[in-house]
Amino acid sequence: MKILAEPIDAIVKFTKGKAHPIPYKFRFTDEEQRNHEIKIDKIITVTKSKLAGIQSIIYLCQSEIDGVAMLYELKYLVTDCKWILYKI
Repeated sequence: MKILAEPIDAIVKFTKGKAHPIPYKFRFTDEEQRNHEIKIDKIITVTKSKLAGIQSIIYLCQSEIDGVAMLYELKYLVTDCKWILYKI
């Protein structure tokens, strides 16, 4: 996986029994300035992390992109309320 660490726009949902947001879809712009909107097909793991005092939640996800199943990581920075496409 390649580290990108690009900020993204995300649509998330909240459920009564969960303590964290659940990503549904996100939008990002690649190096060639093309916009992509990706629906999250499957969340494989959810991990809480604290690095240099910054709390984050890391989601390992899978989606079908251009007919190919791809794994990627989304990171939610809890204190900043920001979503980042971390690895792809």
